[in-house]
Amino acid sequence: MRTLWQNSSPSDENLKIDPAEILSPTAYAKERDAINRSVIGIERERRISTRTFTFLFENKDTVLNQINEMVYLEKIEDAGEIGYLIDVYSGLLPSPGVLSVSMFIEITNPDRLLSEMPNLAGIEKNVYIVFDGNELRGEPEEGRSTETLESTLQYLKFRFTTEMKGKFAAASNVFFETRHKGYSESARIPAGLHDVLKKEI
Repeated sequence: MRTLWQNSSPSDENLKIDPAEILSPTAYAKERDAINRSVIGIERERRISTRTFTFLFENKDTVLNQINEMVYLEKIEDAGEIGYLIDVYSGLLPSPGVLSVSMFIEITNPDRLLSEMPNLAGIEKNVYIVFDGNELRGEPEEGRSTETLESTLQYLKFRFTTEMKGKFAAASNVFFETRHKGYSESARIPAGLHDVLKKEI
């Protein structure tokens, strides 16, 4: 099985996806089950949940696998199309000083989801990482945030100044919070994940 890239200390270079890292549909098919098991394990350690939401801290492994899945499912062989996918999905990558988070709205009942979507409008603008009296608000993906919430998947960036990186690294209590009418929820970021994240920023 191809060894997955592991996110250590970030840099502009080691966070980029090279076209050579994308497997052909045929090659990926042979390794798909093993790769997906590995990525599921990675995601399990990088995911936290509140009552209504799940947050996944993306890294190169998670993003690379999304591209490989798309190439496999769409049977893409053209280098130009693969390059386009890399450009699109690279927007999900973290970067030095920036954590990238995918936010999932976990309302599985279709009727309830339909009725709650208007109430959830703006939720993506009210997500915070809180640590020992400090807080950082997530920035929604540009152009995706509207007055009406149209998707159960949102993308957020958390940008750290040098000062905030130091405070985040030194913090002993770190939480994810949503602050929205009817959806004020929080979940503690486990110590193991916090240790990983403070190295990645």
